[in-house]
Amino acid sequence: MGVRDRVDANYTKLFADLTVLCRALGAGSSAEDIAQDALLHAREREHQLRDEAKLEAWVRRIAARRTFEHLKRQRRQGSEDQIVAFVPVDPSLSIDVSAAITRLPGRERVAVVLVYGLGYEQEEAAQVMDVTRGTVATLLHRARRHLAERLAGYDHAGEPA
Repeated sequence: MGVRDRVDANYTKLFADLTVLCRALGAGSSAEDIAQDALLHAREREHQLRDEAKLEAWVRRIAARRTFEHLKRQRRQGSEDQIVAFVPVDPSLSIDVSAAITRLPGRERVAVVLVYGLGYEQEEAAQVMDVTRGTVATLLHRARRHLAERLAGYDHAGEPA
């Protein structure tokens, strides 16, 4: 079964997964368009995939790149959708973790969203971000440090100290 056939046979799942990924990376209301574009790109460029077993990772990289390009265009135009941080938070706490994550530097934010929000393994996140696993580990370490500093003012009940 070729790339086109696999994309077509798994379209619903791939589209849903890519839409979640794009939205988590900050695409907002454009997430579905970017996911669709990534799948079309994969079908058109099937000859570029070296290992068909890695189709899903390849399509995720395409979607991530398209999302990053979209975000750059938005910044240049002065309009940005708010990133949705897919990180589980105890709703009884009044800590705004999403806001703290949103203020992280770009690559740290992406690593946090992929690993802690979407449950990707560090190696998978590295593939999506097109960096090494060690870089992802470093980004996560920095992000945890930044988040600890930003959230240090809260006591254990979630109230500002």
